[in-house]
Amino acid sequence: MSGRKPSALSPLNRALFWTQVVMVWERILPALFPYVLLVALVAVAAQWGLFLNMPSWAHAGVLSVGLLVAIFASIRAVFRFRAPTFTEYNTRLAVDNGVKPERLLAMRHEVDQPPLRVGKAKAGIAESDPYALRFVALVAALLGFLVLGPVPWSRVQHGFMPFAQLDAKADMQLARK
Repeated sequence: MSGRKPSALSPLNRALFWTQVVMVWERILPALFPYVLLVALVAVAAQWGLFLNMPSWAHAGVLSVGLLVAIFASIRAVFRFRAPTFTEYNTRLAVDNGVKPERLLAMRHEVDQPPLRVGKAKAGIAESDPYALRFVALVAALLGFLVLGPVPWSRVQHGFMPFAQLDAKADMQLARK
């Protein structure tokens, strides 16, 4: 035995670090997704023209309620957050590479280590979207594009700016004629 120790930048240490980063990202994603879903739902509602004849105060109220629901869902996800333990990300790396976790533990003492693959992130969106509203937004957007055709960008912008004076109403009047 030569007495050499593996480098801090060995393939195993790099793979363990990036596996831990991927697992943390998977656990943070449910806290960020409610905002993405809110933007998608508002854009689809605006595409369909649901905000055009709505009073500005009601439009702002709808956006405010949507934001409060997104904040509540995000806070719930943040309180559920738990950093992955060494055992969890060691096991994940072992599964991603088709070896036993004990083999990875033994590799920590080997100087010459084989390259290891870091697995792709697994989406944890279902946890923050239990009613699958992301699919409702997607189907509504596709149907809107098929039924309405391309809509003016000002109509979609109007969904996010209830007090702005846009020409979205004029666009809707032209579309009806």
